[in-house]
Amino acid sequence: MRIEFSTGLGYKAARFVMLIELPEKVLEEIRAQKLSPQTRAYAVALKATEHGRLIDPGLRLMLLSNTPGKVKSPDALGEPAYVAEDGCKAWVTRKPGADHSSFHKKSVT
Repeated sequence: MRIEFSTGLGYKAARFVMLIELPEKVLEEIRAQKLSPQTRAYAVALKATEHGRLIDPGLRLMLLSNTPGKVKSPDALGEPAYVAEDGCKAWVTRKPGADHSSFHKKSVT
């Protein structure tokens, strides 16, 4: 799965992209429960973001896309940035930029 996040609505908002691999065993469980693989991929991507400290924990993440992804050369990805307990793997293919001008803090109420 290919997942793209943003930290804001503006065109200057930091964006990053992750590739998530769901092992066949996990996919079988998802199918048996009649769930979507996008849901599991999203959860893995969020954990990978926390684990890799890709962004400030106080920032709001917005999901831009969560689509099936194909990799021509999986070996070119290298080691995953995160591996979940169930074997799901996450690679960061595009890291957030240095421009943090449009980062939005979560509202505290």
